[in-house]
Amino acid sequence: MVSFRSIDKENFYPLLKMDPGDGGKFVASNAVSLAEAWLYYENHDTHPFAVYEGDTLVGFMMVHEDRPKGVLYLWRLAIAREHQGRGCGTAALSQFIALARESGKYSCIAIGYMEGNDRARHIYEKLGFRPTGLVEDGEIIMRLDL
Repeated sequence: MVSFRSIDKENFYPLLKMDPGDGGKFVASNAVSLAEAWLYYENHDTHPFAVYEGDTLVGFMMVHEDRPKGVLYLWRLAIAREHQGRGCGTAALSQFIALARESGKYSCIAIGYMEGNDRARHIYEKLGFRPTGLVEDGEIIMRLDL
């Protein structure tokens, strides 16, 4: 079972050391992501989480809410190299979608991926995300209506 937990003193340093295995080609490091979360801390709309499978730390997720538009952005999802290929990313994204739907606060989820990241694109399409035709900061934007 995949779950999301707050970043705390137990998982902070393991998250900083986590290797998503792409050499920074497709996803920013967790250190950069946590720094970005801090930039928006006072807005209360950007939230980083540790991703667990049972009691094992397997990844990192960061979301951004655009409350006025009812859009929830999955800003980052990174699964540690040693946990890839086992369904952790798909399970995390499925759980994230279910929680967003259950909340009733959002009309859609937006997500982006870098050109060439076929693994991410495949997972997003499998879970119902569709291309929007938009490209932002080099990322192809997809959307899932809730």
